[in-house]
Amino acid sequence: MKKTIFLIFISIIILIPITAYSLPSDSSLANDSPKVETLAAVGDLSFSGIDGIILKDLEYPWGGVKEILQTATILMGNQEIPLSTRGSIYTKKKWLLRAHPDTAKSLAAAGFDIVTLANNHILDYGPIALQDTMAALDSVNIAHTGAGMNLDEARKPVIMTTPEGIKFAFLAYSLVYPELFWASKSRPGTPYGSPEYFIPDIKKAKTMADHVIVSFHWSAELLFYPKDYQKINGRKCIDAGASIVIGHHPHVLQGIEVYKNGLIAYSLGNFVFGSRHAHLKDSIILALEYDHAGFIQAKIYPINVNNLEVEYRPQFRRGADAERVLNDLRTYSKQFGTEIESQGEIGIINIRK
Repeated sequence: MKKTIFLIFISIIILIPITAYSLPSDSSLANDSPKVETLAAVGDLSFSGIDGIILKDLEYPWGGVKEILQTATILMGNQEIPLSTRGSIYTKKKWLLRAHPDTAKSLAAAGFDIVTLANNHILDYGPIALQDTMAALDSVNIAHTGAGMNLDEARKPVIMTTPEGIKFAFLAYSLVYPELFWASKSRPGTPYGSPEYFIPDIKKAKTMADHVIVSFHWSAELLFYPKDYQKINGRKCIDAGASIVIGHHPHVLQGIEVYKNGLIAYSLGNFVFGSRHAHLKDSIILALEYDHAGFIQAKIYPINVNNLEVEYRPQFRRGADAERVLNDLRTYSKQFGTEIESQGEIGIINIRK
């Protein structure tokens, strides 16, 4: 179901401000709310080049998958591009992306509660466009983390409380060039994904939340296997107290690792993305079930994102096609010893031992 996020307060703790949100429960179920909730994560979101289509029909991108997206208690994704018609080119790049700010309404229509902004396109059109992006998201009550007008703002976690009273902290970092996009004390941008930042951030966030979710923009495009530094940093996050690490940027799937009591999804690939390349074809919706005792299991929904076939409307993979995606994911995850069971057309990873 679509959830509305209400801004409760912004406070400052040890120089890092914290934004807190409460996800309202259905009052009719107040005495009988489910004990198991779901955090769902999807891959890269870019409406660049397709914002005209989306502005005509805000529901257009989600028609094939909305039934699953809206079962999530919290739905998150990586907002890859600025939502603005203002600003100017910040630095010369091969790809410069942006979309109309009103497309934020489409994210709201899908049910997104939070998006991460730490990536290599969010400042394509400079600080003004970044400000417009955050304002557009605020206007539709979608939380955001991983970018700001300075480093402290960019490192600011978002705290959410679910209907079951479980608190989540969200953090996001970028390890992708251009370096100009990395925030400093006086420069807008994204937080660089250094252990110098993310380890203390996680430890502080953990004192205020039951679970810390960390997003990284990392690796290299079209790479199916994580680089060594991804594995090192992902595990350091879990060691510091994070429960889940979610990766983006390769535009393709990478493996999933169950590490200690946490899970690292090294890349979720694209989701709704304004590109037309046949090799960008597979993605997943990662649905993570949890209760007060912690995370239970991950459900993997194989998704077709080949826009030559689906025209910017992700669709569920079915039958043998779904199993092919799960088998590919098993191959990418083999180095971690991850067991992915098949239940019909979805995969299951048991997190709780």
